Amino acid sequence: MPMIALAAALVISGQTTTPPAQRPGSNLTRDLNSAPPSGLATSPAASTAVSTPTPTTTPAPTPGATQALPPIGQTPAASPRPAPAASSAPRTTQTLPPIGQSPAATTRPQTPAPTATAPQATAPRPTTTAPAATPPAAAPAPAALNAAAIAALPFSIQLPAGLTITPARAGANASIYRVQRGDQTLLMIYAGPSSQFPIYDGETVRAGGRASIVVTEGSRRLAMEHLFQRAADPKEIHVWIASVEGADRDLAERIGQSIDAR
Repeated sequence: MPMIALAAALVISGQTTTPPAQRPGSNLTRDLNSAPPSGLATSPAASTAVSTPTPTTTPAPTPGATQALPPIGQTPAASPRPAPAASSAPRTTQTLPPIGQSPAATTRPQTPAPTATAPQATAPRPTTTAPAATPPAAAPAPAALNAAAIAALPFSIQLPAGLTITPARAGANASIYRVQRGDQTLLMIYAGPSSQFPIYDGETVRAGGRASIVVTEGSRRLAMEHLFQRAADPKEIHVWIASVEGADRDLAERIGQSIDAR
């Protein structure tokens, strides 16, 4: 492009590159010291003989700026471009991927999924166990009555040796007495306002101020229980044989027959 532009400029200015032909018989010294001979003028035909290249439209120079054409055979140096004005807004520089590679997918910051918070282990609290209610101490077993206490009972009794009478509360204004041999009870005696006479089924026999229940066992008749009624307290004295068999039953029946109200 620079060489074509230079040739066009020379054609326009009327200069030719064809050297003048020497005329035969010319004097070299005259040619050198004087004006060119009369037949050496450049004719328009000679100018036309030069092939005129097609002029190339050159861009109009920017007003205020003068471009100097470089010498023939040299590449014009790239003119420095004015640096763009610094913008106050920050620019984001994006690095382009190499040719042939697709741009990497932009990684967006991922919001971490909410993680379930494990329940914190709670230290077990010491459980205070209320002390179990202490059962009331069992009342001591009543002691057997002595001879004076037996004499003060509202009834009289013939007690064989080795047997005892042990009292026990039966309720308000009532008492129960056990005729025992060791831990075995032979006869029960109730003294109170109202008894549960009769307990056994049998024949009721009234004699000597008492009512007795008599049962027949083979050839024998046994008085199983007795009821005494009094005007003073205790109103009733009820005597019955405990669940014993054999000789203990006969002994209990004889002791019951010996009881009488006072």
